[in-house]
Amino acid sequence: MVLQNSSNVDFSNMNLLQVLHQILDVLSKFAKNYDKKLNFSKFASYLKLNPSEVEDIISLFLNFQELYENTFRQYSLKKKINNNQVYLVTEKGRKLNAIPSKIRISQSHINQFNDIIYYFKNVKRGKGFDVQTNGTDLLKNVKELCGYYPYCFQEQANGLIYPSEFGLKLGEIILSYKKSNKKIEKIEIDDTQIIVDTCE
Repeated sequence: MVLQNSSNVDFSNMNLLQVLHQILDVLSKFAKNYDKKLNFSKFASYLKLNPSEVEDIISLFLNFQELYENTFRQYSLKKKINNNQVYLVTEKGRKLNAIPSKIRISQSHINQFNDIIYYFKNVKRGKGFDVQTNGTDLLKNVKELCGYYPYCFQEQANGLIYPSEFGLKLGEIILSYKKSNKKIEKIEIDDTQIIVDTCE
């Protein structure tokens, strides 16, 4: 499949690629800071972008977001080289998010996670959560925690959200602490250290 470049953006300009990488670096700061706002006008001024370039770049990132939320929702893009030709190919099933070596989690999120895992195991009996529907506070909590700790959840082909293997391990430890009424300060799962932030 050959794709025509229909954009008027000149991708041969390496300065543009550097700008895009800088923007990606700044966007990555949204992790665990989803209530923050990026003053893109101020940032664009720092990058010496004109208004037309600002609109083109914002449109590009929003198009990428739409692409990955829909077209590639259940797929991963891969680079493949064959006979000195570079191809982009798709692979079924998005890989699980990498699990960090150190995680900080608030006490309120511990409590929410405890409720989610208890409900998943004892009420839903292993059935997934449909976070697309307007539902209970529990579903809102599932959606919120997916944003903060994506490695604790996974979306199946049926569109439902399930705890990941790591999420289940964490949930079972939290459940055992809650059952014995022990205070949770630090949890270790495999090579990951989870630190509970008690200052809220």
